Amino acid sequence: MNRKTATLVSASIGLLLSFSALAERTPTPYTYGTKLDIVKVVSIRTEDSPVCKPVDYIMKYIDSMGKTQALKYKAHSSACSKRR
Repeated sequence: MNRKTATLVSASIGLLLSFSALAERTPTPYTYGTKLDIVKVVSIRTEDSPVCKPVDYIMKYIDSMGKTQALKYKAHSSACSKRR
């Protein structure tokens, strides 16, 4: 392998590693009794559902160590609050 190819391979590996570090972390599923260490909620998202039913929510938050974490939990869809 010549020097130019080695440099290109090295740069490519570095780029791939940096993207994997920025990749979304798989959310931790919430279970009853889970100890939560939430300093700040960054976002809460879910898919819209036209039907009143339990849906998955993903909450991203910052813990006391300054790390961004993700938690997956179930709650009623927004359609439930629109029912009368």
